[in-house]
Amino acid sequence: MLEVIDADLGLPEHADAVVRLLNEYASDPMGGGEPLSPRVRENLVPELRKRERAVVVLGRVDGEFAGLVIGFEGFSTFQCQPLLNIHDVVVSRTHRGQGLAGQMLRRV
Repeated sequence: MLEVIDADLGLPEHADAVVRLLNEYASDPMGGGEPLSPRVRENLVPELRKRERAVVVLGRVDGEFAGLVIGFEGFSTFQCQPLLNIHDVVVSRTHRGQGLAGQMLRRV
């Protein structure tokens, strides 16, 4: 079963999932092929929590965190309205092809 939720970065299981999934993406050739540095892994969640305009969504497959979308609210001067800049979209390799990315993007 697919489930998409707004991350609560104050919850250790959500914070751990964000770091694990982003590290998985960074380690993949599409993410640069290098794991996150220890400094980034340690500071990522505390720094995201400081950003009021950060949007973090987690996806689960059968209860396991398997997807992540991180975006930041911006502002379109041409449209004179807020917009969302999607920064990261991650789906674990073992859970790709099930529609999780689409569900997370619809959520944000």
